Amino acid sequence: MRARECIRVLTRLALVSCLTSCSLTEKQARLSPLAAAEHRLARAEKVRSDPSERAAEILSVARTAVSEISKKSGEANLEPPVRLYNRAAADLASELPELTQNRAPPPAITVQNRQTGETYRLRPGWTANAEYSAAFFQELLDTGKLRVRRGEKAVVIPGLGGTLVGVHRSVPPGSPPPRLEFAGGYRVPVTSIIDFGHPGASESAEVRLRLINPHQRDVVEVGGKRFALAADFSAPLLSYGRLNELWVGLMNMIRGGNMRTTPGLLLQEPYDPDRIPVIFVHGLLSSQHIWRRTALALLQDPDIRRHYQFWAFSYPTGNPISFSALQLREDLAFAQQRFGLPRGVVLIGHSMGGLLSRMQVTNSGRTIWNEVFGPRAQELYSEVPNDSRAKRALIFQANPAIKRVIFIATPHRGSSLAAGGIGAIAIWLIRIPFDLLHEVPETLIQALNPESQRRILPTSIQGLSPNSPLLHALDRLPIEAPHHSIIGDRGRGDTPNSSDGVVPYWSSHLASAQSQKIVPSGHEAMADPQAVEEIRRILLLSLGIRENRASGASVK
Repeated sequence: MRARECIRVLTRLALVSCLTSCSLTEKQARLSPLAAAEHRLARAEKVRSDPSERAAEILSVARTAVSEISKKSGEANLEPPVRLYNRAAADLASELPELTQNRAPPPAITVQNRQTGETYRLRPGWTANAEYSAAFFQELLDTGKLRVRRGEKAVVIPGLGGTLVGVHRSVPPGSPPPRLEFAGGYRVPVTSIIDFGHPGASESAEVRLRLINPHQRDVVEVGGKRFALAADFSAPLLSYGRLNELWVGLMNMIRGGNMRTTPGLLLQEPYDPDRIPVIFVHGLLSSQHIWRRTALALLQDPDIRRHYQFWAFSYPTGNPISFSALQLREDLAFAQQRFGLPRGVVLIGHSMGGLLSRMQVTNSGRTIWNEVFGPRAQELYSEVPNDSRAKRALIFQANPAIKRVIFIATPHRGSSLAAGGIGAIAIWLIRIPFDLLHEVPETLIQALNPESQRRILPTSIQGLSPNSPLLHALDRLPIEAPHHSIIGDRGRGDTPNSSDGVVPYWSSHLASAQSQKIVPSGHEAMADPQAVEEIRRILLLSLGIRENRASGASVK
């Protein structure tokens, strides 16, 4: 009896399934080819089937879209098939690492759509200029799944192609990254294009998946028509997701030996000899992530995208200023040795990062050394070897590869906050890394702290005091590169008696600056729209591009 009931139940289920399947088939038959293809793509995106089967379905959809593109004319008519094509191109590229199992060189893959019978011979990669090898990336992230924070603007160029973030790691995950590379690897904008040999044919097709660098190409041809190449230049920055910037900055200051982010000069993308590096240098209690909004805003300008690439310098901000400046100097020298940097670089320093930047374009001689050690300067100079890290931190030459510097809210003459109660608390919290302490000769530490029984170095907070010997000496030394100032006044407009809340005008003003821009902002002036516009103006000026509209800056 039970067996008969089971048979009846199974028969009914089979009948319902058949009717449902027939209903779906009839529904799809009533849809236009484009609508049916879109329905199939949505299903392929949701159902995690075999990668080969999913790739075949995506290719079938893309082929339909290309066929529709070749038939239609007029931008309005082309929009639906282009939108579907772009989605399929991004989906297929996202599947590529799994399809090829990250083999190098990636093999050609034969995939078949069981429903339609279509067979595709997929060849990843290309040999043309401005295109990446498919083996270059370990991950390809679909930009459609990235979120934009409130107040941030995505930099998206409409056109043809799937927009992605290509992730390239020089070493396996978990291994220490090579010098100049982020721990997560390089992240670059990529646009994927699917090329069919004969998009209208029903037989097997030879297919190429091309991964184009949108920095180097802006036009592509598909289905016999030329299109602007789609691009998402903001996606690499947005792909890092959310983080607590204040917490990261605090840990980088008080526990510099255990930084949560990779220290040193960092390239978000591989070096491009056709674009000039702009190096962002953050300040105290901060990290390289504070530049995100500034960079996103600057990327809105096509000339900035075309001619510049953004780097960042990350460092333990509690360390003595001169030692952090030395690390930047050494990393820049390494980058020059490796890449040549024939067109030079531009530095943009915020707050204490401006002081680090200033120390890259200053010939110190023995001025700083003498100021720091006073009456014992000559004695100590004779005792300390020339290759000592301490000596190299205080005696240095300007780097001629630095073509321009932009100072933002920089305390050239210090800040009273560093000498007050807040500064005292910060000094108490900061722990100088042991390896740094170990490299400084005992005689220098005793000279810096004659009344202390402890082996300690002055922190960056003490270096920011208006009484700092370092700042007194720097203030007397000329800056050996064109430079500009951006200063906040919190909207009060009472310059020269104003302050951004941390750094007073008398400390951030430079008589030698080629231009000075006052913005209605607090200390975090780099994200103010007027400040971003001023940075953009200066970068274009460096390219020889002068705009008719004034920025409001006082230019000499």
